[in-house]
Amino acid sequence: MGYSHHMTPTKAMIQGAVEFLEAKKIPHFKSDVFKQFGVSYPTGWRYLREPDSHGSRTYDSAFRTADLATIERFLESTGFDGRTVSARTVRRAVGSLDFRFCVACQKQWASQRLKERRVEYSRIMLEKYPEREDWRHIRFSDECHFGWGSEGRVYVLRRPWERYCPDCLVEYRAPDAKDIKRSPLVWYDSGNDNGKMNLKCYRDSIIEPVVGGWLRQNQFFVLEEDNDSGHGTSKKNIVGAWKERNGLEYFFNCAQSPDFSPIEKAWQSPKQAVSKRPCWEDDIVKQLAEEGWQGLAQESINNWIDQISQIFKGCLELDGAITGH
Repeated sequence: MGYSHHMTPTKAMIQGAVEFLEAKKIPHFKSDVFKQFGVSYPTGWRYLREPDSHGSRTYDSAFRTADLATIERFLESTGFDGRTVSARTVRRAVGSLDFRFCVACQKQWASQRLKERRVEYSRIMLEKYPEREDWRHIRFSDECHFGWGSEGRVYVLRRPWERYCPDCLVEYRAPDAKDIKRSPLVWYDSGNDNGKMNLKCYRDSIIEPVVGGWLRQNQFFVLEEDNDSGHGTSKKNIVGAWKERNGLEYFFNCAQSPDFSPIEKAWQSPKQAVSKRPCWEDDIVKQLAEEGWQGLAQESINNWIDQISQIFKGCLELDGAITGH
């Protein structure tokens, strides 16, 4: 049986009936009261928790004085006739403007030290590359992991005493054989168990064959890199020496600031392509990831690049907090 919408009198009668029974100490079940007035159990309890509908009315205004003044000016300027409308009408009207109730997007928390570092970095970048056109010759680099098989927790159906049964145990696979890393369209083997990029691998697999090829073709670009030790943050190592010897123009990104690096957004497409199809071979993983990469719309990439200068300005306005980009 469905319950119809109830107006304030119904709520007042329920509150009054329960108040009377309790005052006279008459044994009763509140569910019987709810049934008598034709309301559901949850609705009845909600009515009882709300303030007395026939008592004095108070409210906690959600508007500040400045907000009320703005509303007043709006009403005066538009000549609104003060008609009474229901909340449902307001919701439908607002919905026609594409406003929707939805889960709020989350952003990374930033410490005060990180905020200060982000502010300084934003000022430096805006001073060096103030216009959006300045960022179109920046080549962003990043590393991304693609793996085959299950990489999360494996759940099994067992009884309590079967915890260490051989059929209920999962053996971790060797990490050095099938861990695949991806830099933009470049596949490489880091040569270690944890997959972390090292100086020799970065020089021999990325910098020399790929970036060096761009330099030999006299392409105009500036390389953006992760501020990672494997990328030659010092000029005294083999990667730093290679960059100086070959005249590479580059800069390192700001740590813990994914909103500053548009390539972070680009990994979503190849990641989704790999996750849609179970695969257990290196070649299949590579093929799916490359298909996802090629499927990334060029228009999206252009928009991400053109937004960078605005993101730095937004960071300054937020005093270093993570932006919504």
